[in-house]
Amino acid sequence: MTTLDHRPVATRRGTPLDCDSKRNGRALIVSLDGTSNQFGEYNTNVVEIYHRIVKSERQRTYYNSGIGTYIAPASPWDRAVQFFYHNSNLVFAWDLKKHVLAAYRWLSENYQPGDRIYFFGFSRGAFQVRVLAGMIEKVGLLLPGNEEQIEFAYDLYKDLNSDPDNTQFYNMAARFKETFSHPGVHVYFVGVWDTVSSVGLFRNKQFPLTDTSEHICYFRHALALDERRVKFLPEYARGGSSYAESAGLDSAGLRPRPPRVKEVWFSGSHSDINTELSNGAVSAVWMGNEAITAGLDLKPSKVLWDWKSLREDMPTKSLGSVWWLAEFLPMNFLAYTGIRKTYW
Repeated sequence: MTTLDHRPVATRRGTPLDCDSKRNGRALIVSLDGTSNQFGEYNTNVVEIYHRIVKSERQRTYYNSGIGTYIAPASPWDRAVQFFYHNSNLVFAWDLKKHVLAAYRWLSENYQPGDRIYFFGFSRGAFQVRVLAGMIEKVGLLLPGNEEQIEFAYDLYKDLNSDPDNTQFYNMAARFKETFSHPGVHVYFVGVWDTVSSVGLFRNKQFPLTDTSEHICYFRHALALDERRVKFLPEYARGGSSYAESAGLDSAGLRPRPPRVKEVWFSGSHSDINTELSNGAVSAVWMGNEAITAGLDLKPSKVLWDWKSLREDMPTKSLGSVWWLAEFLPMNFLAYTGIRKTYW
């Protein structure tokens, strides 16, 4: 069985990333679902992985349904207001901050030194866990008793003037991290499906460290090969750029080191690759195997393969109805030409 090499890795910023798996700590697992996704008759692969996690004191879990999920209120007026908010939230993801801070609060309340942090997410839930990983890297994971600082920590994370690369300003984020947060906390494993970052009417660029995976020990990304919508262009691990990953053998010197980053294309549109049915189950099995290799304890998969569907199913045509109209809105979208560009 392939195992991960856990020696400290130096990032391009020169900060050693401790990926030691021999700690005696627990696994803290955060799962954030995609837009309008919640538990039901047919579930996403985020729910599938969550279902397979062996829940115990050694593996503590947190799940939150996707942006845009809601329970309809009783009065007609309230239902109409919520219907409008719900459907606009599907397109523009107003609730991102609320979901990120809820997961961050849970981690702050449960983390103990030596614990490993695992993230799973789909679509905007995938972007949320990447925001969460970036926030932990930049401002740290707050020590108990500092819950009132969470909102400030989020604002400081988003403040580009507090970024270490900006030498014109005092590095408040690093000072805050040293003062209020656990030392040496990094996210150990991130497993995401088709990261989408659309936030607000215009694509928001104010989320540091979401276009890099250097602060994450192991990053696994399942991508939809047949998705065509502009608002669903994927956010790659390194923002469209690439650089050589450190080579070498594992700690025993017997076999090549597995890559810290894997991004794999799967047949289907955005929704196709994250369903427990048919072709979408392929990416779930792959992700589960990657998580097991990274030390997570999962129950065996119960996928019943429909070989005919695997051969014959065609990708869903996602570019229809309201999404076709959204293509004409004046909004930013990604173009991987070395830098991010704006198209109108």
